Amino acid sequence: MTKDKKYYKNTFHHLYNRGANKNQIFFDRDNYFYFLKRMKHYKNMYQIEILFYCLMPNHFHLFVKQLTDQLFISDFISSLLNFYVKSINKKFNRSGTLFESKTKSKIITDEHYFVWIIKYIIENPIKANLATQITDWKFSNAKDLLKLCNGTMTDIEKVKSFFQSEEQMINFLTDSSIKVNY
Repeated sequence: MTKDKKYYKNTFHHLYNRGANKNQIFFDRDNYFYFLKRMKHYKNMYQIEILFYCLMPNHFHLFVKQLTDQLFISDFISSLLNFYVKSINKKFNRSGTLFESKTKSKIITDEHYFVWIIKYIIENPIKANLATQITDWKFSNAKDLLKLCNGTMTDIEKVKSFFQSEEQMINFLTDSSIKVNY
């Protein structure tokens, strides 16, 4: 596979995709856990660092960093979604596409903007009326960031490095009065 010109070592990307016709991509709790399990597998295989994620019923957001010039984010997401779609189609005796289109990838070069992306992603369940607090939603790593549990998917120390202190990070992420324009 030829390298997509935008994927280079140490580049950060906001990846997102949604279900075809805005339909669900996760049909039960097991689907979420299966997607996370496969995501962990492929992040290791493709040497991708996952800084933040949020899985919603009809879409997902990932904030990732490419760690090598030999393996690419495009291969990571392609493998993950192809495997996931095949398993969903088999489990629910369905065929065809699950996702609306190719996964979008926005390169993030301004390190000061990283915190805004995380806040935007972390608040998705609240905006969709699926949660009242960021820690209510089980399918993001918000609890890891806020030290309410100890997940192994993401590099929490890397995320904390975007802030002046851990206290500042927690206040920023939990303060609903701070509005995101992304």
